[in-house]
Amino acid sequence: MLELRSVSLTLGNGNGSNKEVLSQIDLTLEEGKFYAVTGPNGGGKTSLAKVIMGIYQPTAGRIYYKGEDITDLSITERSQRGIAYAFQQ
Repeated sequence: MLELRSVSLTLGNGNGSNKEVLSQIDLTLEEGKFYAVTGPNGGGKTSLAKVIMGIYQPTAGRIYYKGEDITDLSITERSQRGIAYAFQQ
């Protein structure tokens, strides 16, 4: 099971200011089920996936995988536990 608790992400937009991309996301994904995340361009889908994978570090909240807090684990440590990310290209 993958669980996000109050996960937020703020990113710099290149001109010195910040933008909140994800705000207080609570999400529970059960093992053995298939999920699809849909929404408009700029809606945060890719950012959510990158936070789960560890490419982006959330600015708030925690991420749990099979009951283990993985929020501070590296990409490598997450992949060793079975979490992967496939880029579009």
